[in-house]
Amino acid sequence: MIKHESAALASYRLSELGKRRGVCFSRRHHPLTQAQLCPVPPKLLRKIFIALAIPFVLFELVCWIFMPFPVEPLRALDISNDIPGFKQKVRVITGADQMRYLDWTAGDKPEGTVRILCIGGFATQGILQAAEDTWWGKLHSRLKGKGLKVQTAARGFDRTGVILMATLMTRTVERLKPDVIILNSGFDDVIIHPGDYVYDKEKFSKLPIGDPPPAWKQFLLKVSQTARFMRYRTKDSETNKLQNELGRRDVYKKFFDEKRAAIQRLPRHPGFPRAGIANDPLQEYLDGLAAFRDLAAKNNASLILTGEPTLFNRFMNIAESELLLAYISSNAPKEDGTVSDPRRPEPEWVISELTRYAGAAEKFAADNKLPWLDLNGQVDRSTTNFFSDVILTDAGAEAAAAVIEPVVEPVVRAKAGK
Repeated sequence: MIKHESAALASYRLSELGKRRGVCFSRRHHPLTQAQLCPVPPKLLRKIFIALAIPFVLFELVCWIFMPFPVEPLRALDISNDIPGFKQKVRVITGADQMRYLDWTAGDKPEGTVRILCIGGFATQGILQAAEDTWWGKLHSRLKGKGLKVQTAARGFDRTGVILMATLMTRTVERLKPDVIILNSGFDDVIIHPGDYVYDKEKFSKLPIGDPPPAWKQFLLKVSQTARFMRYRTKDSETNKLQNELGRRDVYKKFFDEKRAAIQRLPRHPGFPRAGIANDPLQEYLDGLAAFRDLAAKNNASLILTGEPTLFNRFMNIAESELLLAYISSNAPKEDGTVSDPRRPEPEWVISELTRYAGAAEKFAADNKLPWLDLNGQVDRSTTNFFSDVILTDAGAEAAAAVIEPVVEPVVRAKAGK
């Protein structure tokens, strides 16, 4: 037989149990129907808060005074390749969206400084070159040599049409707010579109440009070194992984050697008849130029259009032909990105198409009162200047910069008020 305890004894036992477990039972209610957490003393709360806040405040002060982290963490990749035409050891530094910079300072630009943003293909990407050795890096040095204060940024793409470049660069242009945009394009727009290409005049409006970073995140990165540090640690781990993969000696040399060998094994193709047909990709190229025109105008930037230089010519020798990496396809790529039935295009077709595109770009520039320069043919087509179809060696980059400088300098001076 179970004995029943008195109400007072039961209340006492529950009270003692509550003390051991940190629980208080109200005397005004039945102990089995209501339980409340014992309040933590305010003084203890203040001590805990101060103990947690002091390391945070100290970290913020030390970083702001002695070693502030940048809002945009940069990633440095050291590569070593024994490739003729390039320096053996190169440091490639990139930021968000694979952007590269020269003398570009965070925040508001110094008075009298002009910010230049260069956008283009593989030559602009310059994966085998330090920033100062690319064509836009050489241009940067030349403009500084003329006494101009310039900050330069660049983004290069591989096998990407100009209309997709405009989409991918929209948020970057809004973030960087350049004074001058130099678009170096044309080659990829000739070779990337398959034989079954279908023109879509609404393509640009259908492509997502991405949402801008949340305002709270931008504010936090602006005011907090801790937030910047956490972002830096994330990027740092990514950098270490890339360094392990691409930092080994001759990684890129092996990559390009294997790619060239694969391209050389492909059969020849005379190229696709484009001019005068309803699905001519040239119209998409012009839509891309218009998208860049509107993007520049929206951000109060001056736009300069240039045609890409290339090694392709009608009288190529064997050594030059073996450097080519271009391929075309009769059908659109599959969902996994693989290309069906790739072929090597005949040089005559490539040159003819590049000439046709350059003519259309020149007319577009004239109609919209934009500076235009076709670099194709103005950089000597030789193995000294070209590593592949469009990748410029250090010497080729210098030659390209020399040609483009007279077109860019007046625009920069106008922006600087000189």
